[in-house]
Amino acid sequence: MDVVVRPITLGDIEGFRTSVSAVIAERVYLASLHPFSLLRTAAFVAENLEVGNPQFVADAGGEIVGWCDVRRETIDSYAHTGILGMGVVAPWRGRGLGERLIRTTLDAARAAGFEKIELSVYATNTRARGLYEKVGFVLEGTRVRGRKVGDDYDDVQMMGLIFRP
Repeated sequence: MDVVVRPITLGDIEGFRTSVSAVIAERVYLASLHPFSLLRTAAFVAENLEVGNPQFVADAGGEIVGWCDVRRETIDSYAHTGILGMGVVAPWRGRGLGERLIRTTLDAARAAGFEKIELSVYATNTRARGLYEKVGFVLEGTRVRGRKVGDDYDDVQMMGLIFRP
């Protein structure tokens, strides 16, 4: 099945929420451990659309199977930067969707005037870190034991990508 990477629409809110919830349920890749409400998800998507934050989905025949977004920092002196979030639901990993999503989103962020993109990734998530390095992100720092789930800790690695003129 062909998967289309395209900008999110308001009609994608439920499918987007379902895909994010599936990745959250794994309790490995995302900071949140509980799914977002439909209202909170709708507000996130609506705000991104309203302010022009890049947000894309991977659409497999009407099913949202991945996403990538860049949210502009709201503090004035940080507004040249954006924070990247992304995920691909488990059955769709390993097919190049993550790279397609992130490259599309980064191109849109560059076109929207972002100067720097930041993200955080868990040290145990070597696959994601490899993807981020492949598209140009570099390690900027580590929060040792920055994440705790139950009795397990993980280091949080902060990465950045500066768009050069």
